[in-house]
Amino acid sequence: MKTYFITPFLFFIGHLCAQEKSESQVADIIKVNFLTPGINYEKKIGKSQTLVGLAYLNTAILIGASSTQGINSSIFIDPAVQLQYRFYYNYLKRQEKGKRTALNSLNYFAPAFQFVFSDRRTSSEYFFESKRRAMNTIGAVWGFQRNYNNRLSLDFNIGLGYLFTTATTINNNQLNRINVGQISPMSQLTLGFWLNKRD
Repeated sequence: MKTYFITPFLFFIGHLCAQEKSESQVADIIKVNFLTPGINYEKKIGKSQTLVGLAYLNTAILIGASSTQGINSSIFIDPAVQLQYRFYYNYLKRQEKGKRTALNSLNYFAPAFQFVFSDRRTSSEYFFESKRRAMNTIGAVWGFQRNYNNRLSLDFNIGLGYLFTTATTINNNQLNRINVGQISPMSQLTLGFWLNKRD
């Protein structure tokens, strides 16, 4: 299933990038994020491609409702790492409209991997977790990045992935650990400042 999901995606990305790769020119970027506190490093590996690494605190807000317990909510702030292989594709259109393209202020597609070290449940089917464990998600996202002249940086992406981790179940009054996997949304909004030298 994973192979069929990622293969057409990569073919589509390669087609988009081939149309603009001679014109687009991406750059290395270092950013500090304050909305999801952390640091972001983007390394140019081609005319339209970059590798992105993020180390940050992931915030998750879970809201649930049941007839017996009413409405309850939980907030989780967990250490996380994310890796992306970005393909930027709309350089010419933004340039023709006179919009900023410097410092990778473009739209992109990216295969992505996220690692979150958390004690949150993946669903209400499972028992509450007593300690943190790795929650891994692999998938693909579409997003856009804008790095403005005043050093403000905005980056948003959304997509779909496959989450795999461990979960706790209760059976005959005994807690059991099992491996679980499920389709999961991938989404991230980061606000921060870029630290590169000005041209």
